Amino acid sequence: MKTLSVPLALIVSTLLITGCSEPQALPAEKEKKEAVYKVPVETVQLANQDISNVYQTTAVMEARAESKVTNKVGGMIKRVLVEEGSLVKKGQVLAEIDDESYRLDYERATIDLASITAEYNRSKPSKGKQFISVKDLEKLEFSVQSRANQQKVSALKLRDSKVVSPIDGVVAVRNIKQGNMAPSNGSEMFHIIDLNSLQGVVYLPETEISNVHLGQQANLVFPAFGNKQVAASVSLIAPIVDTKTGTFKVTLTVDNSKQIIKPGMFAKVALKLDTRSNVQTVPQKALIVTDTETSLFVVTDNKASKIVVETGYEQNGVVEILTPLSPNANVVVVGHQGLKTDSEVVIVGEPSPVKHTTAAL
Repeated sequence: MKTLSVPLALIVSTLLITGCSEPQALPAEKEKKEAVYKVPVETVQLANQDISNVYQTTAVMEARAESKVTNKVGGMIKRVLVEEGSLVKKGQVLAEIDDESYRLDYERATIDLASITAEYNRSKPSKGKQFISVKDLEKLEFSVQSRANQQKVSALKLRDSKVVSPIDGVVAVRNIKQGNMAPSNGSEMFHIIDLNSLQGVVYLPETEISNVHLGQQANLVFPAFGNKQVAASVSLIAPIVDTKTGTFKVTLTVDNSKQIIKPGMFAKVALKLDTRSNVQTVPQKALIVTDTETSLFVVTDNKASKIVVETGYEQNGVVEILTPLSPNANVVVVGHQGLKTDSEVVIVGEPSPVKHTTAAL
């Protein structure tokens, strides 16, 4: 049997090399374990403030008072006294229809009334004497009344030959021209609107009917004016709910005494329904919303903790938190998407406060 002979020096040197290499690797592995990645995040401090339930919708502005003026008598239009854009007062003459025939009818009715009245007065009993029969006298009385009514009708037609404005306002539309015949079918001659007071109609879900009352304030934002905000108030609340839509009608009134807003303009509506005072709030971007839960991350001692929360009102990008959290907690608003509970984090910059909801409705 042959024995394999290995020099002792070679074995010893191999052991020495192996034994020496392990202690040299330990510091590198230890350093690798200690090099934990810290996620950079931005935070805000949890804030207590008032927050409102604001219903957002849209509306188209319309005049509260408007009138489509039509003619009551026919004939040629003799004069047109106003143009589109003209300011008019209630009772002001807008146009005149040729009244010659109506004036003659009135004068004839007046003469007829005077004639029959004189005959009736002569036929009445005088000093106990009866000049005509009672039956004939009754006929004369009837004729007097009939002629008086005819005179009133002719007077009305003469009056209506002048087309007047039924309201204070501005002429929005003029559909007639001088020399043309007045429409015989009662078509619109003028459209008068009152620009001093406008309104917008919105429809709210029936669940909010107990949160709306007369005089309640709202904000209207007009994109046509660079998102200018205008105050409005609830002036009418419908007494019924539409069974098809489950909504009820609310009318908002706007003071437009400067006549800046025009009927037909589009407005975004914010109607404050309810306000809760001194509640915990966070920015909406701090929330992580899934199909099953809503959560956020709070940083304590440079470690992130996930907390499942229940939310309440939302206003201007700020959300009410119904789940109690530690006062002044640092809530992650940037960098939270990849976080897990107990993740090491580093806060970038100083925690900023939550913005106030009172900036706007």
